[in-house]
Parts: sequence; C-alpha cells; structure tokens
Amino acid sequence: MTTTNFATARDVATAIQSLGFQATTEVLGIISRTCRDDFLANLSACISGHDPDGANRKAIELTLRCLSGDTLESLRAIIPSAQVEHVVGLARTQPVRFLSAIEVSGDPKHPRHDIAKSFLSGWFENHQPPTGQSQPADQPSAPEPQRPPENQSRRSAPPQAPAQNQTQEAEKKYESCHVYGGSYALCFNTGTWEGKPGIMLDAAAALGPKAYDWQNAIHIWLNANEIAAVLAVFRRWRKRVEFSAHGAQNDKSFSIEFQGQHFFAKASARKATSHPARAVKILPGDATAVSIMFLKQLAIAHPDVPLPELLATVRAAHQLDDVAAA
Repeated sequence: MTTTNFATARDVATAIQSLGFQATTEVLGIISRTCRDDFLANLSACISGHDPDGANRKAIELTLRCLSGDTLESLRAIIPSAQVEHVVGLARTQPVRFLSAIEVSGDPKHPRHDIAKSFLSGWFENHQPPTGQSQPADQPSAPEPQRPPENQSRRSAPPQAPAQNQTQEAEKKYESCHVYGGSYALCFNTGTWEGKPGIMLDAAAALGPKAYDWQNAIHIWLNANEIAAVLAVFRRWRKRVEFSAHGAQNDKSFSIEFQGQHFFAKASARKATSHPARAVKILPGDATAVSIMFLKQLAIAHPDVPLPELLATVRAAHQLDDVAAA
C-alpha cells in the first residue's frame, strides 16, 4: 500500500484527527524517526477504508497512547534512563502489556508491581533503539503544491509574486492534487468562491504521452456540501454521488463512484466542442491524497465543529441517503 501521498506533517495530523485521535508535533517527530512507514501504512488503510476489522485503527491508537506525553512522563518516573526509541519497540510489539506495566509499576501496592517493573527494566536494559528514519515529521516529504492560476492556462503560467503588504494568512499556498489517466487527467485545487472554501476540479484531455490540454480543461466548482458527499464516497459510506447543472450554462456535471478496487471519477460538459465527457480511474494511492485534501477543506468550511464530529455527521447523513435509495 502506498503511503507517499501524505505530503506534510499537517496532512498526517489531519488524518489522525479524523479518526478521533490527537498527536503532538513531538509525537509525530518520534514516529517519523522510528516507525514512519508502518504508521503511515496503518493510516492509509484507515483513510481509504481498507480496515474492515479495525486492526489498523487499533494499531494507531496504541502507538499514540504509548508515545503520549503522559505515558513517557510516567515511564521516566520509573526508569529515568529510558529512551523514547526503546518505547517505540514496545509500542510496535507489546503495546497493551507496556501500557499495563506502566500503570501497575506506578502503584507500589499492586500485587503485580514488582513483576511489571522488572518487565520494563529488563526491556530497556536489553533492547537497542531501532534504526530510525532520516526525515523528521515536521518537514514535508514533497514540496507544498501551489494552486494553479485562475486563468485558462493552469499548467504554464508562473505563480504570482505576493504583494509586499500581504499578511502571512493571505500568502497561504493553495494545494493541488493531480490524477492522470491515459486519455484524461483531473486536477483538484483548493480555493474560495465568494468567501467560502471549496474545490475547483479541472478535467483535461490528453495531447500525447504525459501531456494534457489544461488550456481547454472543463472547470467545475465543488462547494462544501459537495465536498462532504465526495468524501463519503472516499470513506465508502456511499457508493456513488453525482452533481449536475453546474457552470454558467448549467451543462456541467461531476460524478464519482467506488468500484471495488478503485474509484471512477467523471467530469462532463454537454456543450464542450470536444471531449464532452472526461473520466479517470483513481487508484488507492491517489485516492488517499485527494481524500485528505477534501477532508481539510471540509474542516476549513466548518471551523467550529470538531473533525470527528463533522465526519460522524457526514457519515450519518450519507448512509441514510443510501438506505433511502435502496
């Protein structure tokens, strides 16, 4: 399973938050140095709906509990010399026993106090830190993408230099995710319309190998409600959604469907002079990246609602839609 589409630590933190957990920058740094690939594989499985028995979610929960500030503080009160890299080894192999031993070792009156403390002492005396990763979690694994310019040539125009009096908030970069097919390509871009966050979809036809006609792309704006519906498909809470009557001439539509091993997205413009329908298969790796983008835009659209509660609302609403349509 691919895990390379979490472009930044913020993407990882957002995905973790969507599962109902929290992770500090320090914890993300530890994970990145010691168990990045395994952790992101678990996270990708949860985000893309490949966790039917909940094993990946449980692994994430236990890892975060083992590396939390409270757990590490309790551990160092018992074994002052304990290194965090050693904790990761226990978090990956015996997390439940480790957390139980921490709790029991902190209670001198517990009947298993000596056994628990001996277990912890023996582990930290006999195990060396695992080989770490070279890239810290607070550094991006890929450059933060910029949103294409609003003119018709989204691929070729250079980015605009910000005015000197712009604030840091105004200088925030937009994000883009591309999904390429043999005949067509899609580009999802974050943005705002009339002050409200959303996603602009560009659908372009191929000009040749690895070349696409972005100058004549179909452009479709997705608002916050439509973002939520698409996210419900990515989360497999519903099989398919379609939006129609978009554009100045009400001739544009967008649909996305889960088809078992991948997603199938199609943008259409009935009045387009060529290629009125443009469709691309979205494989799990790209689906992870695009769904994270949709998740972050949904959170921006509803800043006062905790992300787990927001996702629970989306899930309930769209599962009810499916039941009504059955």
